[in-house]
Amino acid sequence: MAAICAGATSSALAGATGEPLAGTWTGVIAGHPGYRMVIVVNARETGGSWRVSAACQGSLTLQSISNGYHHYLRKLASGATCAGGDVDCLKRTGVNLYDAVTSHLGGAWDTSGTLRRVLR
Repeated sequence: MAAICAGATSSALAGATGEPLAGTWTGVIAGHPGYRMVIVVNARETGGSWRVSAACQGSLTLQSISNGYHHYLRKLASGATCAGGDVDCLKRTGVNLYDAVTSHLGGAWDTSGTLRRVLR
């Protein structure tokens, strides 16, 4: 999982295959009970936002697309008290969104989770 995400170097932003990522997604990241992630991907799939709490949130910027994953760099919002720099590697898996997180702390901190679409 982490090798797929960390090994991506393609900067192609077009031509990705699969179901659209655009929308609002939420779920729990493995190993972090109570760590409910909310990810919003914009309609063009070039960016969005992420949120764990009011003090831990920010924007997402598309870095690359490879192996069916869209790789988004987490940037911190002003006033955020958590660390930024993780990469969310997002891929549709049926009706869900799989999030393989490559940690800025190194491979031992990589994790993943399955997010579900938030319906309005």
